[in-house]
Amino acid sequence: MKKIRAIIIAFLIFITSQVSVLAAPRIPVYKVGNVLYFLDKASGTITGFAGDPKDLVIPTSLGGYTVVSIGPGAFAGSPTLETLSIPDGISTISSKAFASCPKLASVQIGASVSYIGSSAFAGCNALAQVSFDGFLDNIEPDAFDNTPWMTGSDSEFVMLGGTSLIKYNGSSESVTVPEGIRSIAANAFAYNTTIKEVILPSTLQKIEENAFVHCYSLEKITIPPSVSHIGAGAFDDTVWMYNQQGDFVCVNGILIAYKGNSIHPELPEGITAIGSGAFMANDRLRSVMLPESIIYIDSMAFGGCSELRVVNIPFNVEWIDEYAFAGCVNLTLHGVRDSYSQKYAEYMEMPFSTVVYVSYNGEKVYFDNAVPIIHYERTYLPLRTLMELMGYAVEWDGSTGLVTCTKGERIVTVSPMGEITVNGILSPTVAPPININGSNLVSARVIAEAVDAKVFWNDLTRTVEISD
Repeated sequence: MKKIRAIIIAFLIFITSQVSVLAAPRIPVYKVGNVLYFLDKASGTITGFAGDPKDLVIPTSLGGYTVVSIGPGAFAGSPTLETLSIPDGISTISSKAFASCPKLASVQIGASVSYIGSSAFAGCNALAQVSFDGFLDNIEPDAFDNTPWMTGSDSEFVMLGGTSLIKYNGSSESVTVPEGIRSIAANAFAYNTTIKEVILPSTLQKIEENAFVHCYSLEKITIPPSVSHIGAGAFDDTVWMYNQQGDFVCVNGILIAYKGNSIHPELPEGITAIGSGAFMANDRLRSVMLPESIIYIDSMAFGGCSELRVVNIPFNVEWIDEYAFAGCVNLTLHGVRDSYSQKYAEYMEMPFSTVVYVSYNGEKVYFDNAVPIIHYERTYLPLRTLMELMGYAVEWDGSTGLVTCTKGERIVTVSPMGEITVNGILSPTVAPPININGSNLVSARVIAEAVDAKVFWNDLTRTVEISD
């Protein structure tokens, strides 16, 4: 009996294991020569391999599927790989894709590659030859760390394909970057304390993050009008940056740094872009007024501005990086209905309000907490801010929800249901408050008229004008 039971159990285990195997998801594997490739068909990404490649040419098609990317760590640590060719068609080499391949000595990169990730070839101790046919949109600064091609180069300018400057190895006080260079990689000149002057070529388009960071002696730099992107911290800790006058440091219409102390800065007209990291980690900001000339807002432009409440996004803005407002936990975007800014806010799941401005006796009003909104054709303003604006002291009774506002001999109360009394006399108009994130917003016209203030809506400037 025990023997029969054991046989039955073994049979059930066998059946169960086969069902599990059949039910398990299969990774597509395709063989080319003596190499097996694992492919994510949906993204066209090679995710791994099996075999002993020596002279490897990355295939651009596997099983009828187009290959466009080499995934993170896909070929890392290959003990046999000696030469590598990445043909046209491949656009991305992900982080650590070929890291720590001890025999890899030569790499040919096709013109279609636009991104090389962090440590993509790091630790390839034999890699002495790298050639590139095109123009890199983006290369991480440590992509070739600890390779002879990077550390052993005796060239003054370490370049990829003659278009991307990866590293400057010189020690001159005045440096002229060669014509033809289109991008300067992150950290390319970092910590060079000798350089006093840099002349950049007319072909240059991009300066990546921290490109000249901690070049303490750098006091003069010629930036051509062709430059349309400057990464975060590109000129931090340089004499040049220190000597820039005014609150706004701009290059070619790009705001690259805000040096002011205002919690409500208004950017001047003419600025076309907010550069990467321009306001990053500024915990003083409460609101920022952008001019109509703004077209795009780059990555981390306002990153980490945890106290920022309001940024108006002009109608002309065409692009906002998905990390532009990373860490802005209290932010509401103001914009025009059905504009790019509203679509961006919806995609990023950020609070959005149709843009409304407020003035009191001709002076612009800023809001540190909740922001003005239009609700059912009425403009609603934060109750406390509105009443304090008109000179009232404001108290809130947490047990009843009653708000009491006092100015001289006048006492105004606002109930949670929107009933308003002035010195005990009930106002005929009721407009229930709206609670947004713990702040009560009230109808600007109802409250202002109840206390004998004048209210005018300027449709041209979208401004609620309040006056005594």
